[in-house]
Amino acid sequence: MEKRPFGKTGVELPILSLGCQRLVDEEGCSQDQAVAILEEALKRGVCYFDTAPAYSEGESERRVGLVAAKRRTDMWIATKVNKTTRDGARRQLEASLDRLQTDHVEEVRLHNVFSFDQLDAMTGKDGALQALIEARDEGLIRFISISGHANPQVLLEAIRRFPFDTALCAVSALDHFIYSFAEEFLPFALQKCMGIVGMKVLGCKALATDWQRALRYSIGLPVTTVIPGCSTIEQLDGNIDVAENFVPMTSVERLAFFRDILPMVTPQNMPWKSKDWGRKEWIERKEPFGLTHTGCQ
Repeated sequence: MEKRPFGKTGVELPILSLGCQRLVDEEGCSQDQAVAILEEALKRGVCYFDTAPAYSEGESERRVGLVAAKRRTDMWIATKVNKTTRDGARRQLEASLDRLQTDHVEEVRLHNVFSFDQLDAMTGKDGALQALIEARDEGLIRFISISGHANPQVLLEAIRRFPFDTALCAVSALDHFIYSFAEEFLPFALQKCMGIVGMKVLGCKALATDWQRALRYSIGLPVTTVIPGCSTIEQLDGNIDVAENFVPMTSVERLAFFRDILPMVTPQNMPWKSKDWGRKEWIERKEPFGLTHTGCQ
């Protein structure tokens, strides 16, 4: 499988990784099935695993931890904090390390930073970012990340404020048409030499019936890796097959794909960009104007 540099971290990652949100009972995935999927992923060359304490109240992390207890050196583990305060984020991180059965993780993200008010709280005095900086200094984490689902302008402001090592953002083909991270955020993040992880590849299952083209589209963007989720080994193997034989879409193929999916670009199909995940209307924001950026630092 093709590998790409992960920003300035000094490592290269396969273009396909595993999002672990769906390795939980509520997705019809038992603990034994989750462990089998994780082991199969490692067997086939996947090494990057994205999870969070918010995923089924820690169940995802606990299941990743069952495999990490035996295969830790083979795994790059990324988890998240969504508390805005230093103390709250610290407690979340410590609980995550316990569930993951490890004394450190490679990466921790500020999770789903969707508003400037939330960004202010997380990056301000005694905010969550301070907890991550301290944890990095203590060796509990290696790299500091941030994730965004809805508004690329919030992440753009975040990387002006702090030199995040990496970012996780929504890059499904549906995202191309509304509040596009690929257009508004990636060019500036890449100029800062950040590692980029792509999510929402199948659009919360909205693109599941056209998953091969959806996966090819997202891998073809200027990202390091993408993290589609799965709840069966068959889904995992299918994703890996596409990645192992990856060929970028031609312009004609991408146009045909866009024509087919454009009617699906609605708040109902894209709750991560709808107001309060309510699926009724798009988030509200001021449109960007006069963007500025700097080169690699």
